[in-house]
Amino acid sequence: MTLVAERISFSYGRHRVVDDVSLTLSSGDFTVLLGPNGGGKSTILSLLSGRLSPSSGEVLLNGLPVSGLPGRYRASKMAVVPQSSPPTLDFSVRERVTIGRRARLSPFQRMSPEDDHAIESAMSQLDVLEFADRPCNKLSGGEQQRVSLAAALVQEPEVLMLDEPTSSLDPAHVVKTVQILKNLPSQPAILLITHDIELAFHCAKHLMLLKDGKIRFQGPPEEILTPENLAEIYGCNAAIKPGVTFF
Repeated sequence: MTLVAERISFSYGRHRVVDDVSLTLSSGDFTVLLGPNGGGKSTILSLLSGRLSPSSGEVLLNGLPVSGLPGRYRASKMAVVPQSSPPTLDFSVRERVTIGRRARLSPFQRMSPEDDHAIESAMSQLDVLEFADRPCNKLSGGEQQRVSLAAALVQEPEVLMLDEPTSSLDPAHVVKTVQILKNLPSQPAILLITHDIELAFHCAKHLMLLKDGKIRFQGPPEEILTPENLAEIYGCNAAIKPGVTFF
């Protein structure tokens, strides 16, 4: 599986928020995108997922334009965890995760015991099984985020894109979530957007630093996350100190 962005750009009115970005996501990749607020990170994710169409350039999934693929087909191949999403009406946690599983099934296909097991397993992994029957709109922000992650994982996607998936999580669940993502047996292509530089350093196989809609630096995190590069991107002094990590 390969998802390729070929020189994509996108503007809101006259304001260009993504400028000539190219990237490739392949099975087993763990790519992290870092950059300041308003730099175009979430817009890139929307372009890659097909929710937005680039004003120039093209996004290809296995060589086919994403914009021309049926929505159900895209949903069967790609899962997206947005930065924040309102609770899904008064659906229960179990119903919300089940919706994620149905994305990989044909419209009239019945759920199998294997599907039921996958739903239970995803909820258990993300520690939401204990409140599986609670309405999603009665959960805390961190609990909602874990439910969204469970709904994405149960799709067993070939491409998994996550926009700040750990922003509302406590430290224990940050560690657990990262460990789950790094050890998914299906080895999807993962694109993770975060503001956590330390998390990015320890998780990414490939890291991209974005500013003003352009990828300024990319490569292995130990080569890219230098004080000089971080100063250019963020305008402040920062440095990573490699050492013991829980990730």
